[in-house]
Amino acid sequence: MKGMKIGIDFGSASLKIYAEGKGVVIDEPSVAAVDIATGNPLAFGKAADVLSGRCNSDMKTVKVIRNGVIADFELAERMLRYYLQRVCGNRIYKPNIILAVSTDISELEKKIFLDAVTLSGAGRVCIVDGILASAFGCNVESDKIGGRMTLDIGHQLTEFVVVTMGSIAASGAIRRGSNDIDKAIIKHIKRERDIVIGPHTAREIKNKIISAVKRDSETALMVSGKSSLDNMPISFEITSNEIYPFVDEQLTSLVRDIHNEMEKIPPELLADSADHGIKLCGGGALIFDIADRIAEEIGIRCEVVDEPRLTKVNGLGMMMKDDYILLNNGYRFIFKDEIRERIGKFNKY
Repeated sequence: MKGMKIGIDFGSASLKIYAEGKGVVIDEPSVAAVDIATGNPLAFGKAADVLSGRCNSDMKTVKVIRNGVIADFELAERMLRYYLQRVCGNRIYKPNIILAVSTDISELEKKIFLDAVTLSGAGRVCIVDGILASAFGCNVESDKIGGRMTLDIGHQLTEFVVVTMGSIAASGAIRRGSNDIDKAIIKHIKRERDIVIGPHTAREIKNKIISAVKRDSETALMVSGKSSLDNMPISFEITSNEIYPFVDEQLTSLVRDIHNEMEKIPPELLADSADHGIKLCGGGALIFDIADRIAEEIGIRCEVVDEPRLTKVNGLGMMMKDDYILLNNGYRFIFKDEIRERIGKFNKY
């Protein structure tokens, strides 16, 4: 197969790229800064994310992916082109790309991903279920008959899969994620403190002092925002006990939805999962004590894997090394010309 093999996890929070022989080479926010007058992108990734909440009247920041699907086709294509150029350089052969997508997106949404990746410079594209990639990134054995469960808590989407003999035996998706906690923190501080904070500050609070299980000891953090009374900057202290009720509300809803989805799993597979425990990954797995919270409420042992944010993209790396995994799950590479035939004349969606 000519051309570099590349795995892409293009999520609502970040774009991650795995390059054959190199590992994870790109891990950037899936954000673009755009000139409002022209619509042209000014920056992507970290450079654009820094501008979030700091833009002047001439530019804005845009989330390229929302709820697991492309929100802005042109920006998605240009962002992919920018990073693929960084990874591949001026190679003669176009890269062969394995792209992870959510299990519950429509065929049209998959076609939009296909078109965006092809226009960005791919020679061949293979679309795979992202949650299966997460499972392989969690070192799920492909030769085991008994079901092994993986739970991926993303930015705006939570998915689970039960894998047996290297294939999906059962799966489910919930349109909730760690971003709902960020929104709850922002809403609470604005309502109770008359202070406006941005998503960066909300994530800092979540990552540093929030726990999924209420702790006996209280932790505090100094953060900055803007007073909604006089629009002036203000620094203030926030405590874990103050924020916990709102985090608890979001986690209660998330775990309830996970539980409801898991009730649809066949009894034998659910029993296998209970025996072997749940592998927990995704950015939401970094919330303190979330594995304990899920285990307590669902009744199945949970374990957070190493580097949970990179599980899916590392799983793509494993899949690209083993053609059997792709063939066993009915995945195949589609050539550029075939994509054109399937999708028809390029349109902006």
